Amino acid sequence: MIITGLFLIGIGFLVKAFPNLIAGYNTMSQKQKDNVDVEGLSTFMRNGLVLMGMVVIIGYHGLKWAGQDVLLGYFIPGVILIGVFFLVFRAKKFDQNEGGLVKSKLKSVFTIVILVFALGSVGYGLIPSSYELNDDRVTFSGMYGTEIVISKIETVSLINKMPSVKARTNGLGFGPIRKGFFRIEGQGKCRLLLHSYHGPFVMISTKDQEVVYVNFKKKEKTEMVYNKLKALKEK
Repeated sequence: MIITGLFLIGIGFLVKAFPNLIAGYNTMSQKQKDNVDVEGLSTFMRNGLVLMGMVVIIGYHGLKWAGQDVLLGYFIPGVILIGVFFLVFRAKKFDQNEGGLVKSKLKSVFTIVILVFALGSVGYGLIPSSYELNDDRVTFSGMYGTEIVISKIETVSLINKMPSVKARTNGLGFGPIRKGFFRIEGQGKCRLLLHSYHGPFVMISTKDQEVVYVNFKKKEKTEMVYNKLKALKEK
């Protein structure tokens, strides 16, 4: 999430420094370029992209602080979609060419950017989660990853079969890979970091009433995580 924000900010400054990076403007004839307020357009694009990047970074930390992880999956795509819409349709005022050449080109380019971002998000979600354990916490990285303080763990169990998954509230479901927040029968909303249909599964419940289910493709890896967590909790 932070990388996405920094990427948008970086692109904003690049566009300002090198206006020829702006789609549509770079393919114009010199006569057409003379009809574009390139100084105003590049400044507008920079300010818009930098603002989008800052909103992504600040909003991400704000939602994490507020414990609203469920909204994170909607927040960044929403910011980008709204920002792109605004940039595309406001760019026209800097272009006096008939037909708005900059605007029409920007529409095509930003449509591609949105598709790439969407596909990239799915690709990122398919990357197997990794974990890191130390004396006071366990961290599961990757999409919908989480950090759990060992002292806040109420119970940690190894189960062979998952309870019935009723619905996905905010997450990725692609074959055996299920990551994010799902409604589980008898437990309500739980965080899943699952990579296989088959058990075993590590079930972690915390004193904050969060329930996390984790498993990996290799049974031995799942069992190893369970054994290490259990040993740390019993210290």
